[in-house]
Amino acid sequence: MKKIFVLLLSLMIFTAGCNNTTVDQQVEPQTVKLYFPGGAPALSVAKLAVEKPVIDENINIEYEFLSTPDLLASKILKEEADIAIVPSNLAAQAYNKGIPYNLVGTSVWGTLHLISTEDLDSFDDLKGKEIYSFGKDLTPDLVSKYVLSQNGINLDEDVSIVYLSAASEVGPAFLGGKTNLAVFSEPVSTNVLMKNSDARIVFDFNEEWSNITGAENGYPQASLIIKSDLIENNREFVDKFINAYVESQEWSKSNPEKLGEYAEDMEIGIKKEMVVNGIARMNIGPLNIQNGKEAYETYYNMLLENAPQVIGGKIPDEGFYLE
Repeated sequence: MKKIFVLLLSLMIFTAGCNNTTVDQQVEPQTVKLYFPGGAPALSVAKLAVEKPVIDENINIEYEFLSTPDLLASKILKEEADIAIVPSNLAAQAYNKGIPYNLVGTSVWGTLHLISTEDLDSFDDLKGKEIYSFGKDLTPDLVSKYVLSQNGINLDEDVSIVYLSAASEVGPAFLGGKTNLAVFSEPVSTNVLMKNSDARIVFDFNEEWSNITGAENGYPQASLIIKSDLIENNREFVDKFINAYVESQEWSKSNPEKLGEYAEDMEIGIKKEMVVNGIARMNIGPLNIQNGKEAYETYYNMLLENAPQVIGGKIPDEGFYLE
């Protein structure tokens, strides 16, 4: 009887030990940090950021809005982001600096517009005009000047471009009557059109880019990038996330009312009516890089010719693109 008791006690101790081992071996969910800027790129990820669906039960995604380009660039250059939506030139610049991120595809295609209260119908009508703009020699400015020059405008002689210190200053200048001809990006374009019934879009620079280059979707303004080691170590999660992001992009275009509510919930400075009225001009997606690689090369070549430093001095090689 004593032997049986000792045997039972040993089994109980062994079982308890096994249970403790099981508990000790439970793995805490991995935290993945996703950073995104404001404007249309934020809208592309709004459904995920607000609803926070479980994409992988072993991974917790933290979504964070960054209010300035400098903050976003810092997160990338310091490799603090696991996933990010960034200006497409920043994606190339980081890769060319040896910072390990891969380009997944396009979050938002071009959203730049030239807006006026004047009756202007052709590029010739711009000659002799003063155009308010922002971000001298940054990518929006480079795109604007490229489109103008490719349509017969001599930038040194035909027009005068007045640069304000921030994109946020152009809207008040236009609405306040300091200018009646200015460059805007969505969703500010929509806000201006809503507040001034005489204002209209003279040129959609994304459409004009397509006319010049033949790129079906225009130029890739903002892109989704993912850290290379996350791709290598957890490709299954990465693929699931990409699918969820594509669904978020598609949903955003089909549900502007709800998207507008989400935008207000996220406190990214976009009002619901701006989303409802402007969603068709936000140019969210398509993401697919395989169909868009040529568009990236066209865009990067233009930047290389005009301001090579904004992409890190060269066109990224094939390793840049996620397979």
